[in-house]
Amino acid sequence: MTAIAQHAAPHPHPCEDPHAVQILLCTAQFSDDAEVLDELARFAVTALVLRKIAHNPATTEHTLEHLIELDQRWLTFAVTRRRDLSPAFIERIARRLTDRNAIFHASSAPNGSPETLRYLAAHPSAPPATAETVAQRLGTGPLSVA
Repeated sequence: MTAIAQHAAPHPHPCEDPHAVQILLCTAQFSDDAEVLDELARFAVTALVLRKIAHNPATTEHTLEHLIELDQRWLTFAVTRRRDLSPAFIERIARRLTDRNAIFHASSAPNGSPETLRYLAAHPSAPPATAETVAQRLGTGPLSVA
């Protein structure tokens, strides 16, 4: 992160400088240093940089949880698409969601367990399409959500 801070330091708003943004994007996408990615996720960066961090395989679960806390609506999809995450991690994320779009996106997580998917389908904030998505994934008929 020191290198990132050094590049950003001459600029009062590094996310407004195209060169600094490129450095941050490259770091978010290609760094294999989990600590650097975690620090970058806590830096004032653009949503695009945060999505790159979410997709980076070196990003730890702790950092991914932080990303979801920052923005459920736009980062849940990026995080839950990852195939390297455990069903237990998907469950932890699912239990925290309140945004209806995030709940829908999490319902199609490749590593979501059937129990997690059912939880999301029954969530009071879940849009109707969530129950349909879960039913298709589980190979069942439409779920009745009371």
